Amino acid sequence: MISDSEPDPIPPDYGKVVKARRARISWAWLFPVLAASAAAWLFWTNWKGQGPEIQIYFADAPGIHAGKSLLIYRGVTAGHVTRVSLNDPLDGVIVTVRLNAFAAGLGRAESAFWIDQPVISLDEITGLESLIQGNSIHARLGGGEVATKFTGLSEAPLSPLDTPSLLIQLRAASIDFLDRGTPIYHGGVTVGVVREKSLDSSGDALLLVAIDHQHKGFVRTTSKFWIVPATSLKISSTGATIDIASLSALVQGGIAFDEFGSPGEPSKDQDRFLLAPNEFAARADSSAITISFDDGRGIVPGQTVLTYLGQPIGLVDRVQVEPGNKTVDAIVKLQAAFADLAKSDSIFTVVSPRISLDGISGLDTLVSGAYIAFEPGSSEALADHFIGRSESDEEWARADAARDGLQVRLSAEDLPTISEGAPVFYRGLVAGRVLKKLLDENDRPILEILVNREFRDALRTNSRFWRVPATSISAGPGVLDVEIEGLVALIQGGVTFDLFDQPGIPATEADIFQLYNNQPLAAATSTPVNISFKFGRGLLAGKSELRYLGVPVGVVEQIYPKDGAVEVVARFRSGHDQLRRKGTTFAIVEPVISLQGVTGIETLLSGVYIQCIPGKGDGYANSFVGVTTSDSQILQEEGFELQLTTAETRIQPGAQIVYRSTEVGEVTGKSISDDGQRVILDIRIDTEYQHLVRDNSRFWDASTLEASIGFIKLKIKTGALLGPAGRIALASPEMAGGQAAEGSIFELYNTPQEKALRRFRD
Repeated sequence: MISDSEPDPIPPDYGKVVKARRARISWAWLFPVLAASAAAWLFWTNWKGQGPEIQIYFADAPGIHAGKSLLIYRGVTAGHVTRVSLNDPLDGVIVTVRLNAFAAGLGRAESAFWIDQPVISLDEITGLESLIQGNSIHARLGGGEVATKFTGLSEAPLSPLDTPSLLIQLRAASIDFLDRGTPIYHGGVTVGVVREKSLDSSGDALLLVAIDHQHKGFVRTTSKFWIVPATSLKISSTGATIDIASLSALVQGGIAFDEFGSPGEPSKDQDRFLLAPNEFAARADSSAITISFDDGRGIVPGQTVLTYLGQPIGLVDRVQVEPGNKTVDAIVKLQAAFADLAKSDSIFTVVSPRISLDGISGLDTLVSGAYIAFEPGSSEALADHFIGRSESDEEWARADAARDGLQVRLSAEDLPTISEGAPVFYRGLVAGRVLKKLLDENDRPILEILVNREFRDALRTNSRFWRVPATSISAGPGVLDVEIEGLVALIQGGVTFDLFDQPGIPATEADIFQLYNNQPLAAATSTPVNISFKFGRGLLAGKSELRYLGVPVGVVEQIYPKDGAVEVVARFRSGHDQLRRKGTTFAIVEPVISLQGVTGIETLLSGVYIQCIPGKGDGYANSFVGVTTSDSQILQEEGFELQLTTAETRIQPGAQIVYRSTEVGEVTGKSISDDGQRVILDIRIDTEYQHLVRDNSRFWDASTLEASIGFIKLKIKTGALLGPAGRIALASPEMAGGQAAEGSIFELYNTPQEKALRRFRD
C-alpha cells in the first residue's frame, strides 16, 4: 500500500527525437562579402585607371612630395607623384610619377614637364594658385616616341599648352633690356613673344622667338626686325617730344618687324634674322659702302646717320680702323631707294660741332650728334668705296669759295657781338659769312664779310646792312609776338642785307657799307628830319618808331637836348616823303592812365613811338615842332583849328567841345601866352560842324554841375562825371554873325553864356 504522503515516482526522460535540418549560410556573412567585393572593385578600377609610370629629372624639386604632389595637364589631374629621390651623383632629383590611364599619351619624348611655383617679377606673375594648393608638376603634350624618362624644364614655358607654330632666331651684338617674355609686334599688334635668350657660338646675343600660329604668315625671309625703344626723345625747332610705347614695352622692351620691299618666301622654323637697333637701321638694308676718313671722331656705329638734303638716308653699320693706311673706315648702309645715288664722284663730309678762329660750325649736331653729309655725283658709274672729308676739308672749300666771292667791308661806331664765321643773310638765305673783325686807319671798327658768288649780283652800292637780333619783340593791342631767330644767331650773331630803293650799280670790293643796329634803321633811307619836343620821355635812338595810321614808317636816329627842348633826328622809309610836308604833326604816344581809361597800353611793351599826321602845306620841311599827347588825343587829318584864351582854366587837352549836348570837337593843346598872363587852348572843331562857329559864338567852361535842393542851389566843379579833362560848351545867338575863320581866337568864359546870347537875340 502506498502512503498518501509519499510522492509519485518521476518517469525517466529519454528525450525527443528531432529530425535533422539542412545546413545554410548565415546572414552575418553578407556584410564581409560586400566589403570585400567593394574593395576588389576599387582595386580593379584603380588598377585599370593607372597609366604607365614615368621618371622626370629636375635640378631641384622644391615643394614636391610623394603621395601628395600632383601632375596637372590643362588644369586636370593627370597623375600623382609616387616617389621623390636623389640621383647617384646627388646633383639632381628624380621624381617618379604614375600617370592616369587617360593621360598615358603624355609619355612621349617631346612632352615637357616643369614645377609650377610662385614667380613674382617685373616680367611676369605666375603660379599664384600654388601658394594655396602647394607646388605641383605641370605638363605640355609633345610628340615623338613613347618614353618613360624626361628632363624637366627649369621654368614654365611661355606657351604652356601647345608647341609654338613658328620658332625663329634673332641675332644682335647687344640686347641688354630684351629678355624672355618681350612682345613681338607687327603693325602695332602683338603676334609673338621672346621664348629664350642665349649666346651663339660667336658670342652674339641670340633670341628664340615664338610667332603665334595665326600670324606666322606675316614672317617672310625678307622681313626686317628692329628693337622698339621703351621711350624716345625727339628735339626739333618746335620743341621736345617724349614718346612712351606702352607700359609693357617700358618694362620688357619690344621687337617689331615689317617688310620694306618685295616680300620673300614664308619663313621656316629656326630661320635666323638680324635684329636692328631701330627702325631706321632696319630700313637701311642696301649693300654696304665704305667711306674712309682721316679722322673718325664723332662717328658712332648704329647712331651716326648719312644725310642727303638734310634728310637721313643711311646709317653707319660699323667702324674699322686701318692702321696701315692711317684711316678710319665707316661701313654705311643706305636705304634701298637711295642706293643708286652712290656715284663714283659722290662727296661725303663729316659734320660735327667745331669751334675755331673762324667761328663756330655744326651747331645743330650738339643735339643730333655728328652726321655724314652726302652729295651725289654726276658720274654714271656706281662705287662702293669713297674717300670722305672732315670739317677741315670744308673750311678749305670755304676759303676756296672766297676767291670767287665778293669781300666787302662794313663800318660801325661799335661792332655788335658777332663772331667770325657768323652767317650773312639775304632775304632769309645764307649768302656769305663774316671773315674777320679789325680796325681801319682811323681806328674805327670794320667787319670784313664774304658774299658768295651766287649772291654777288644781289649786292648793290645802295644795299643796306644790319645786324640780326637774337630775339625780337613786337607788340600791339592784344598782341605780343616774341621771335627767336635761331640757335646760330643766338650764339654767333649774324648780318643781313637788302635793298629798300631802286637797285644801284653792282658793288665792288672797294665799297664800304654802314652796319646798322636793326632793320628799321637800315630801311629808313629818307633825308633826315629834325623834330623838337618839350621832352623826349621814353624815346630811344635806333628803336623808337615813327608810325602813320598805326604802321611803322620810320625810326628815330638820334636824340639830344637843345635850347631847353629835346631834338629828335628821324628818317622815313622809302615811299613816305609825304610825311615831310609842311604842317605835318608829330605826336609822342606814351601810356596814359586816367579816369577815362588806359590809352597807349601797347607802348608798355613796344616802347613809346611818334605818330605822324600829314600836313597840307605846300613844299617840304626838315624841321618840325612836335607835340606830346596820348594816342586817343592825336590830331586827325581833317578839322577846323581855333584857339581859346582865358586867364585861368582847369580844362586839359582831350576835353570835349559840345554844341547842344553833342560833341563837335576837342581840345588838342594847352599852353601859356608869351607874356605869361593868359592860358591858350588849341581846339579842333570837326569839319562837319565848323559852320556852327560864327564870329559872335561863345565858348564857356561847362564842367560845372548845378543841383537844386529846395531853395539851395549847389554848383559842383568836377571832372569825374564829365571826363577828367573837362568840357567846353559852344553856342551862337540866333542873329549869328559870319563864318569864323580858321585860326580865330575866342574868349573862354568860366560861366554859362546863355543870358548873354539871349541879349544878342533881343
